[in-house]
Parts: sequence; structure tokens; C-alpha cells
Amino acid sequence: MAKTVFIIVDGMADLPIKMLNNKTPLEYAYKPNITLLLKNAAYAYPSVLGKLAPQSDAGVMADLGYDPIKYSTGRGWFECVGLGMKPTDGDLSIRVNFGEVNNGKLSSVRVYMSKEELKDLEDEINSKVRIPAEFDFKSGEGYRAGLVIRKGKVPLSAYVSNNEPGYTAKFYPNGKKLSFASGFKDTTIKPVKAMRREGAATARLLNTFIKEASRVIKESKVYRNRVKNKQQLPNFLFIRDAAVRDPRLPDINETSGKKWCAVAGMPLEKGIAESVGMELVDLSEYPSLNEDLTRKADAAVSVLKSFDCVYIHIKQTDSASHLGKYTDKYAIIEVIDRILISRLSKVISVDKGDTLVMTCDHATSSELKRHIDSNIPVLIVNKRFGRSNDFGETACRKNHLKQIRKATDIIPFMTKLWRY
Repeated sequence: MAKTVFIIVDGMADLPIKMLNNKTPLEYAYKPNITLLLKNAAYAYPSVLGKLAPQSDAGVMADLGYDPIKYSTGRGWFECVGLGMKPTDGDLSIRVNFGEVNNGKLSSVRVYMSKEELKDLEDEINSKVRIPAEFDFKSGEGYRAGLVIRKGKVPLSAYVSNNEPGYTAKFYPNGKKLSFASGFKDTTIKPVKAMRREGAATARLLNTFIKEASRVIKESKVYRNRVKNKQQLPNFLFIRDAAVRDPRLPDINETSGKKWCAVAGMPLEKGIAESVGMELVDLSEYPSLNEDLTRKADAAVSVLKSFDCVYIHIKQTDSASHLGKYTDKYAIIEVIDRILISRLSKVISVDKGDTLVMTCDHATSSELKRHIDSNIPVLIVNKRFGRSNDFGETACRKNHLKQIRKATDIIPFMTKLWRY
């Protein structure tokens, strides 16, 4: 049976950058292995959330065929599922960032720490924070964590604001919820607020947790060591995308008629993959880009023997964009081409009907250092297509498949393609 590899490169799309000869990092990158695949390729250039700048949860859901506005109950659910925290309906699941605040003003929403530091703070918070509810706190990757407040006598509510600047919660009918990248100019830290009356008790609980956790962090050994070593100081928790129920996404194996496996290292993408019914190759993100991509390539090649479709998630391009490092971004794309695409090209047989899809969940501007509402480039390699040239945003915008207008159209298009 023909195989499909579906690669989502986080935040890969960008805007043209003057220092890159007015090309995007994707266009500027040297991609000889992708170029070899273009003899049988077509492009798409769909939107993700229209005029809203999507987060990764919305982007990945859309790429995999799930309308975020129809299904999303809040990113926090996926984050906590991916961290193995096992939330249930009625629990409050939340994405957390370790950040730095000084004199009530934002210094950074991302304080990167080692796995050992994150685990130490996780233990400190779980053992020393006191709030009038049971909770579990678990560290993730880099600066990320998850919080699950367990349901009790007082119902918990997702109708609360984010306290992380730049991400605005948007509520839809029937309890659906998304946050989108809105940008910000005011760096004053705001408390969590109730967006409806039913969220008042939950907002008070979250503000108490943030205050208590900040105190515990500043009394920790991790904090003292970082002061001593003159490192960036984690002294505040930014929370966003609270959810109180399972989005209940349809099983992708049933809707596509294909057996799927996911190769992912980030909790969010693991949580989405698990929620749509994929088997999961449970990897951690590795600091070495070469090692990370090699391990993911090895895993993908291995599971292709048993599965029809393999979804691979690559994170590093988005991280470079948020730091404004556009030279790092195109260099990462070059390594993706050299390691991942090169390896996959040796096991994917286009002549026998195999397919490779490469796209991203959203565009992240390296100059603005945030997600933007641009359309996303999509590469589809399949024997039904003729030659294409220069995979990038400009080529996809100029010559794209009309059947794929939204990111949610990608999988339905692929389903029809598989039938031939």
C-alpha cells in the first residue's frame, strides 16, 4: 500500500527579509533534496484562521483536517494530554510559560531552563503551593509547563482571560474557544479576568496560584543559583488557553481510511496526535538539531513499515523566529533538507504512489517575532503532478491548487488523491 509522510515545520512561513535579498528564510535556504522532489510536485497556499494569527494548536488541527473553530475547547487540553497529565471533563487544563517580570512590567515570556531546573521547579510548586483546590503541575520543554486544576465542589470555567501578553482568548458558540496571536504594546502585567460571570471563581483561583507559585519559585534553589550565575530569572507564570473539556476530535484513521502514526517531541503536538487517534512515537526534543532530526527521521522510517501515514513535527524554526534569528531559521531549514528530507527520499517511492507533504502550522515573522495571519506554503509530492520550481511562499502564492483554499482542505484533498 502507498505511504504518506506529512511534515509540519512549526512557523516555517515568514515575510520577505531585506537582509536575505528580500526572500523569506524558506526561499533563501539551500534545499537540494527538496528540489529533487519537485519533478512531481504541486503547491497550495491556504489560509489557516483567516484574519486571525493562529497559535500552533489551531494550525496543526487545521492541517490535519479539523476546523479549530468547530472543535477547539482551548489549547490547554492538548498541552496537558501531551504531558501525560490525563485531564478529564470538568478539570481545568492550562498552558504555562515560565517568564520574567520586573516592577510589574514584562521582561520576557520565555525563560529557557534545563530539564533539571524545570523538574526542580515542578517539584517545588507541587509540594509548596497552596490553593483551595487539588492541582498537578508538570514541566515541559524549554520554558513550558502544564497545569491541571482538578474539579471539585465549585465548577471550573474556561471563560477566563490569558495573562500572557500577545495572546487574546476568543470564545465561540457551544463552548468553543481559541487564542490567537494579537501582539501587544503595553507591557504591564494584568491579572487573569473572568470573561463571563461563571468564570469569576476560576479567575480568582488562577490569580492565587500565580501569586503563590511566583513566591515559591523565588525561594527555590534554582532561582538562587540563577541569581548567582547572573542568568535570566524565572519569577512569574504566564498562563493561557484554559480548557475544561475534551474537544472529542473524530478519529483520523477512520475519517481518512488510513492508519496514522505521529513522530513528535513537543507536548502540544503529542496531545493533538493522541486526541485524533494516532499512535505516538514518544520522543523528547533534543538540544542538538542534528540529533533531533536524525532521531525523528529514524523513527519515521521505522514506523512507515507498519503505518500508512506518518505525521512528523519539527519545532525549531518557530523558536528561531520568536527570537528574531532569521539566519538561524533558514539554516535550520537547510538541516531539515539535509537530514530529514534526504533520509525520507530514500524510502519514499513516488513512482509507486507514495506521497510527501511539507507545510507549516502558521507563519511566524522573524522581524516581528510573532505569529502572523499570512497564508501557509504547502508542498505535495505525488506522481500525479508535474514539475514545480522553487518551493517557497512566492511560488506557492503564484501557482497553487485551487481546491485547497483553507488548511482544513489539505487532508480532504489528500483523501481524494489516495483513491487514484
